Amino acid sequence: MTLQAAFPQVEADLQGKLRRALRRRRYAARLWGVSGPVPSEQLLSGLPFTLKLTSVPSEVAELFPDLGQVEIDQELRDVLATFELNIACPLLFAVDSDEEIGRRVHGPSISGHRKYWLLSPSGEGPPGFAALRDVGPYDCYLLDPAEEIARKVLRELGFHVHFGISVEFAGRPPLERDAPVPVFVVGDQRTVVPRRVPPEGLSVQLDDEQVHLSSDDVVTVLVERGDHTLRVSNGSEDRDYTFRGTLAPRSVPPTICSIEPRFGDLTVQAFLRGALEFAVESFAPLDGLELTVEIDASGRRLFATAPLGPLPCSVSSEQEPFATLLDDETRGLLARSPSLKLRLSVGNLCSHYMMLEQRVRPCWWQRTDDGTIALTSEVGMLPFGWVLATTPATPPAPELDDAHEVARLLAPIGLDVSEHGGVAEFTTLCIAPSHARLGLPAIKKPILTRRRYAGNGALGLEDMVESYLRWSLAESTTFIAEIWRRQIAAVLDGWLTEICCGEEWVRREAALGDVDPWEELARDCDETGFGRDSYVELSREDEVEVTRIAVREIRSEFPDLWARVGPLCALSQEDYEALDLACARAYTELADKYRNKGKEDFATGIAEGDPGAAPDDWDSVLRRVKSTAELQPLAEMLLPSDTAHGLMTLEPSMMTLDELTEELTAWARSARRALSGSVPPSDTLKVILALWAEPEAAASLDWRRALDVLLAERSVARAARYLALRSRRAARGSSSR
Repeated sequence: MTLQAAFPQVEADLQGKLRRALRRRRYAARLWGVSGPVPSEQLLSGLPFTLKLTSVPSEVAELFPDLGQVEIDQELRDVLATFELNIACPLLFAVDSDEEIGRRVHGPSISGHRKYWLLSPSGEGPPGFAALRDVGPYDCYLLDPAEEIARKVLRELGFHVHFGISVEFAGRPPLERDAPVPVFVVGDQRTVVPRRVPPEGLSVQLDDEQVHLSSDDVVTVLVERGDHTLRVSNGSEDRDYTFRGTLAPRSVPPTICSIEPRFGDLTVQAFLRGALEFAVESFAPLDGLELTVEIDASGRRLFATAPLGPLPCSVSSEQEPFATLLDDETRGLLARSPSLKLRLSVGNLCSHYMMLEQRVRPCWWQRTDDGTIALTSEVGMLPFGWVLATTPATPPAPELDDAHEVARLLAPIGLDVSEHGGVAEFTTLCIAPSHARLGLPAIKKPILTRRRYAGNGALGLEDMVESYLRWSLAESTTFIAEIWRRQIAAVLDGWLTEICCGEEWVRREAALGDVDPWEELARDCDETGFGRDSYVELSREDEVEVTRIAVREIRSEFPDLWARVGPLCALSQEDYEALDLACARAYTELADKYRNKGKEDFATGIAEGDPGAAPDDWDSVLRRVKSTAELQPLAEMLLPSDTAHGLMTLEPSMMTLDELTEELTAWARSARRALSGSVPPSDTLKVILALWAEPEAAASLDWRRALDVLLAERSVARAARYLALRSRRAARGSSSR
C-alpha cells in the first residue's frame, strides 16, 4: 500500500523553463523534509507520484524546505512557492469497489454507502480497530459506515455520514477537472445512472421537466447553454447537481513530447557533417519509442527509423538513424541540392519539420561529372591547395605528387579577408580514394607549444585552431571521406586540448572514453557479473541480455538514481531491495521469452534466478559508475577545486550553447581568485565553448580574440573543455541507446 500525490500542471513555457532549470541542478525534492527524493520530472508532470514519508510532517513545515539551496531564478522559485499539498489529519480516503485505490475525502459530508481508509499516526488509531498495515509513518484502518462503531469514529473526526442519494453520471468529462462548477460543451449528453434506489424510487428534475426513476431506469440530459441545476430527490432528501453549458472549445491536452534543435547551425553542411543536435523533451519520463527521420531533396524521399533512448534526451545527426541515410549516393544528392526538407518524428506523438539550406559562403566548391574540382566565387575561380591526412596541421600547399594516395583536404590559399570575409578560409573539402582502410593514417605529431605563434617546426595555438576548424567544418565527397574527416578532426581536437589544458588532462581524457552512466552501469555489471545470480547458468548472449534488461528496469524504477548517488548515497533499505527486484525481473522477462518459444524447461530454470547484493556493494558499483560518467579524473584538475562541484552537478546534455555559456560565466565569476586577470566577458567564454561544442559558431565569431584568454587562463580552458566534453558525450550516449 502506497501514498500518492500529484501537483497541477503549470503554464507550458514556465513548465519548460522550470524543468530545464531543476534538471540542470539535479534537484530532487524532499517534501516537508521528511519524504524520499521526488525527481523534478515527476513534480512537473501533473501525474501522481509515490510519496514515501519517513515521519509525519509537521503542520508548520515548508513543502520545499531545501529549495533555498538550489540556484534558480526568482521567477521559477515563485512558481514552486505556489505548489500546495495538504496532508493534515484527518486523512480519510474513500475506497473504490475493488478496494485497490482510495481517494482523499475533502469536506465533512460523506456517503454511508462506501468504505473508507483512515490513516492515523502510528499508535494513535481509533480504539477497537486493528490496523490493516502501515503506510510509512501512518497506520491504515478500514472503516465501514454500515457499522455503528465506524460511524461513531467518523463523527468524532468531524464527518457527517448520510445514506441519501447516490447517482453516477456518464458521458464526456468536464472541460476543467477542478472547476467549482463542471463545464460541458453545449450538445454533450450526460446520463444519470442511479447506484442505489430506495423502494419509492427517485425523481430527477431539470428546470421545468421532471421524471420518475425505478431501479432499472436511467435519464439522459442534453447540455444546453447556461447554468443549470439537476435536482435528484428520494422524497425526504434532495440533492442538487449544478453544471454549465458553454460554446467554448475544449482545453488542449498537454504536449506529450517535442523536438527542438539544440544549436543554430541548421544547414545542409552541418547535417552532412553530423553536427546537428536535437533535444527531445517530454512532459514525463518515457521509454521504448522510435525516432523516424525523413529527407525530401530534389524530388526524392528517404527515411529511416531507429530506437530512441529514454526521454528526455538528445539526438545527433552523426548517430542512427541519420547514419543509415547518409550513404555516398545520398551525400552526393544532398551536396548538389540547394535545400532539403527534414522531418523528425517520434511515433505519432510529435514531429518537427525544418528546411535546411546550403550555407551561403563567399566561395564554394564545384564538382563536374568528370571529377574535376574547382573553388569558385562571384568574381571567378580562386586558388586552393592541399593538406594531406598524414600532416593535417600544415597550411594548405600546392598539389603534391603523392596527394592521390591518401585522404586530403582542399582549402583556399591567399584569400583576401577584406573581400571574402574571415569565414571563407574554412570553405574546405575532404576527399578520399574510393577504397581505403578506415584506420587512422600514420600521422606525425608536431611539437606543440603554449604560444600564439611558433616557429622551427613547432605549432602554436592560432595555427592549431586554424587547422582544427579547416577539418571540423569541411564538406566530404563520400562516406569514407567523412569517416577520415571525423577521425582527423578528433586528432586535432586532442592536440588543441593539449595546448590549452595540458598533457596530463589529455592523458586522463583519453583513458575515459565516451561514457553514459546507464551504459557504463551495464558494462560494469556485465564485466563483473554484478546483478546476476551465479547459481543460474546462462549463455554469454543471455548474460548480456539479462544485464541489459536489469539496467532498463533500474532506470525505469529510479530515473533520478545518479542524483542520489554520492559519498553518502540517499538510498533507503527499500530502495536497495527495489534494485535487487529489478535484477530479478530481468530473469523473469528472459524466462518469458524462452517460454513463448516453447522452451518451458529452460525457461523454468532461468525463472529461478534471484540475484541480490548488499547495500555496500550497490553503493560501491554506483559510485564507481557515477565517478566515471561525471569525468571525475578531469574534475579533479579544475581550479579552484571548491568550484568544481557546481560544474559536476550540472546536466548539460540538453543545454544550448547560450545556456552552457551562462554556467561557464557564473563559474568564472566564482573562480576569479584563481584567474591571473579579470573575469573574461561572456562573449569570449562563448567563443571558447563553441570551439569544442559548435565549431561552426566559433568560425563566425571573433575566435582569434579569445586565444589570449585560452593561453593565459588554463583554469578557464579546462572548465570550458569539461562542460563541452560532458555535453558532447551525454548527447552521444542518449542518442545511441
